[in-house]
Amino acid sequence: MRLPRSIMCAALAGLLPVPVQAQEVLSADQAEMRLRGCLLAGAAQAPGTSLREAVIATRAFCSPQIRRVQKTRVDAATAGMSGAAADEAERRAIIDLNDEIARAIANFTGLTTY
Repeated sequence: MRLPRSIMCAALAGLLPVPVQAQEVLSADQAEMRLRGCLLAGAAQAPGTSLREAVIATRAFCSPQIRRVQKTRVDAATAGMSGAAADEAERRAIIDLNDEIARAIANFTGLTTY
């Protein structure tokens, strides 16, 4: 028996940890898991008219998790670097994260047209 998408997403969202508190310390893996869970929950509620709208709505819904993961990835990518090399590594890390987010939302929603 196949459950409707909204019921399945609601059930999975119920498994997510409580909302992130400002002083809460998370490992990089925990932050990544929270972001993935948020993207799943956000994509389930996003407009189904276009991938662009779904990405915008889901990114707005998950902005705290996105910022946390982005900071972790930028810190890792720029460790020990300075100047132009650090700037380029930061830019690349952000682009890669944004691409991953858009692909995850496309996968969760089934939308393909941007």
